[in-house]
Amino acid sequence: MKHSWKIAIGESDSQEIGTGETPYYFFQPEGDVVSEPAEVYGESLVYSDTDALFGFLEYTHADVAEVLEVDPSTLFRWKKDQKKLSKVLTKTILDMDKVIAKGIRIFGSEEALSVWLHTPNSSLGQQKPATLLKNPYQIELVDQAMEAMSWGAVL
Repeated sequence: MKHSWKIAIGESDSQEIGTGETPYYFFQPEGDVVSEPAEVYGESLVYSDTDALFGFLEYTHADVAEVLEVDPSTLFRWKKDQKKLSKVLTKTILDMDKVIAKGIRIFGSEEALSVWLHTPNSSLGQQKPATLLKNPYQIELVDQAMEAMSWGAVL
């Protein structure tokens, strides 16, 4: 996780120092300061801001509607009206983004992660990790599988 500190030397000079990895990939905060998602991103994300994440996961319109638990026709209206997502949906999407950021660090590229996300995985019951990410209760399973791989387990 990335942290920032503001260090003051003297009365007027201050310098910001950042360390660690940014925990998100598609939802980067403005500037170098990374904090808790609610502080960085406000109360919730705007639906149209999720396009890059869902595009990376190769989700269809129906898949996105399933994740957001709405009728597919609702998504067009949300995009047009710049609809803000609920706090619960925002958290789910930010959790997905954290898994993607971690995966890119582990696999070394978007392309390698994308291949893994779209390949059935024996440790996940022969399901594709991208499919499991649609369920907020299964995001942790995908994260755990990647964590195991980072420690040398073959999955």
